[in-house]
Amino acid sequence: MISAPTLSIGLFVYNGEAFLRETLDSLLGQTFKDFELIISDNASTDATEEICKSYANADPRIRYSRNEINMGAGWNIRRVFSLATGRYFKWAACDDLYEPTFLEKCINALETNSSCVLAHSKTRVIDDRGAFVEYYNWPMRSDSPNVVSRFREMLLNDHLCFQIFGVMRRDALLKIPPQGSYVNSDGVLLAQMSFLGSFYEDPEYLFISRRHESQSTQTLPVRLKKRRFRLTNRHGTLPCPEWWDPNKSKSIEMPEWRQLREYWGSVMRAPITSEDRLKCLCLLAPWVVKHFRRMMKDVLIAADQVLYNLQMANMKDAELTEARKTT
Repeated sequence: MISAPTLSIGLFVYNGEAFLRETLDSLLGQTFKDFELIISDNASTDATEEICKSYANADPRIRYSRNEINMGAGWNIRRVFSLATGRYFKWAACDDLYEPTFLEKCINALETNSSCVLAHSKTRVIDDRGAFVEYYNWPMRSDSPNVVSRFREMLLNDHLCFQIFGVMRRDALLKIPPQGSYVNSDGVLLAQMSFLGSFYEDPEYLFISRRHESQSTQTLPVRLKKRRFRLTNRHGTLPCPEWWDPNKSKSIEMPEWRQLREYWGSVMRAPITSEDRLKCLCLLAPWVVKHFRRMMKDVLIAADQVLYNLQMANMKDAELTEARKTT
């Protein structure tokens, strides 16, 4: 009987050929070797499948699966986690890189501190050519022993959620709801993890985030890609809803309102004392104040989405009418 690996890495990908080889080499070249690499391909139309199969044939630690249709990043993120068997788990994007000791240092931190549920490192940012852009320095007190302080950091500190690509305890992830298919669901998941234990940040810049034109945070909503009369050219927090779920191109989404609901539910479900729960709920008030303008922008964007849906429906009706005339 083959024993489960210490770590499961879940790499979710859609059309990632540009940087996929570098990412795979970076993960397979880690000093920590006891892991499985689960790759879930969301029906890529480029050379992603060919690349993944060639690597899987060369390294038995890789498990490659391909979906027949693109179900969206949210589905794929949940998919790789559902296939994991290791004691620890890590999500990986198809364009980021890691210094060779990243996994080793994260695993060591979790092994030596039972109260820690997530280990990550400082982040260095590069461009599409691999050239240095910046060091991401964003102090956070997520290592605090106080659960309210940790939740405050996840809620009110405008970080970029790079911790989501750290190494986590899989049993902790199993105690919270699966990551959703909505904007900033990764931020909500991190907030939920903060209720379960502290985070560790290695002081070295071992995680390398790549910034490029085709990355998720540059993906605009479908309604902004068509020439038409608009109420607004604004969009909500990126990645847009369609990146999380392709079926949401016509959905009336209110991302900021959804986040408020999710944070509220997270606090109510959290395994914390009544006193701490009340303190965490009170933190939602400054969050609303801070995000009030975005919440109002959501209303305007939702109105424009309704207009877009009506315009597309009218256009479709016109096309059907024209088709009937020519038959």
